[in-house]
Amino acid sequence: MVAAIGLAGRAAAEPSPPVRLVVVVGTSSPIRAVTLDTVRDVFLRRQRLWADGSRAMPVNLPADSPHRQAFSRRVLGRLPTELVDYWNRLYFDGIRPPLVLRSPDAVCAYVATEPAALAYVPADAVDEASCRIVLELPTVERER
Repeated sequence: MVAAIGLAGRAAAEPSPPVRLVVVVGTSSPIRAVTLDTVRDVFLRRQRLWADGSRAMPVNLPADSPHRQAFSRRVLGRLPTELVDYWNRLYFDGIRPPLVLRSPDAVCAYVATEPAALAYVPADAVDEASCRIVLELPTVERER
């Protein structure tokens, strides 16, 4: 009995493999590819327009989502909670943070209807009828 508990405890402590995250746009979007730097700039609202002049519309998952936390670490270099002061400063300049949607399904549905939207979802959540992958995000060995 003790051995079984020890094994279960060890299995729970094992880190889960990193989730494959991809950046997506809607199938009707004119955006064909983006770089990691572009994704970072769009999500930090440093780049607010696409090359064609349309407004770039980044879409986030909720701050407590493990997918958002992984995206924030990999792309923005900090967790959502570490960006609160950043967004508060920008808000006074009239710059709003990215739209937040509750699930990868909601994200795919939104980008399908908004050609200027850019979002991220787990690779296995991509709905190919509504989304097109424009970048696969790098994985990290260990996510905390």
